[in-house]
Amino acid sequence: MSWQPPTSATSGPRVILGCTGSVATIKVPELARRLQERGASVVIVPTKNACHFLRCQAKVDVGPTPPNPKHHRGGGSQAYVNRPERRITNNGELRGSDSEEQNSSSDQCSRCGSRSPYFRRRQLPHLLSGDVEDASLKSLYPDLNFVVDEDEWSVWGGRGDPVLHIELRDWAQLLVIAPLDANTMAKVAQGLCDNLLTCMVRAWDVTRPLVFCPAMNTHMYTHPLTMKHTAILKELGYTEVCVVSKRLACGDVGPGAMAEVDNIVNAVMQELPGAQRISHGPF
Repeated sequence: MSWQPPTSATSGPRVILGCTGSVATIKVPELARRLQERGASVVIVPTKNACHFLRCQAKVDVGPTPPNPKHHRGGGSQAYVNRPERRITNNGELRGSDSEEQNSSSDQCSRCGSRSPYFRRRQLPHLLSGDVEDASLKSLYPDLNFVVDEDEWSVWGGRGDPVLHIELRDWAQLLVIAPLDANTMAKVAQGLCDNLLTCMVRAWDVTRPLVFCPAMNTHMYTHPLTMKHTAILKELGYTEVCVVSKRLACGDVGPGAMAEVDNIVNAVMQELPGAQRISHGPF
């Protein structure tokens, strides 16, 4: 039986959103929702390393575990720890009223070490009793559509069964990889395909648009190999949404940060069939 997209991904422009092992992957849920707001049907295909960042971000979104309701004044299963309101701006900067608390170690992800703001606890009672890191992306983000590496093998049991990366390729009108880290960029430029995302790229119909959004450390981005790999992707007809310069998650300052979400959304919509193609960067 052929792969069928989720019922929430059956209308509007059909977009595959690939993401890789860059800290910018924490913006993928926002990017997917913004594309959905523009009428697109979106299926997210993360690499194994991207799944780590998505789980870290979900841990931040869910927030810290509240006190035991039996010992919490006011009680109730929906109680949560009240934190000062904070938010991340579109360029990734933290905004809030208590700068000292913003730098507290309590804001750190226990695995990746990144500091992110607390958000109001989402109503996910099925996750509160367990570890977010052990939950599936589909349960952590119930409003989004994920297809992961393991799905490729679960749908294939013998000759005649569907090949998932081909099924996804046939379904999609456009593939956008945001963020595209240095490792996956190198794989794609050399034609390597060792996971669901890179297999789909290798089998991509080059007459359809493919948009890539690099994101990496400044020295990785300015490395001569990155320039060569970027040139190869452009020669294939792929569209680059150029990086921006800022203070990166690692602390370095310079080019390498993924483009703003608005710019990526606009690039995707303008590359869809029937839209006028334009340049999305200075190069």
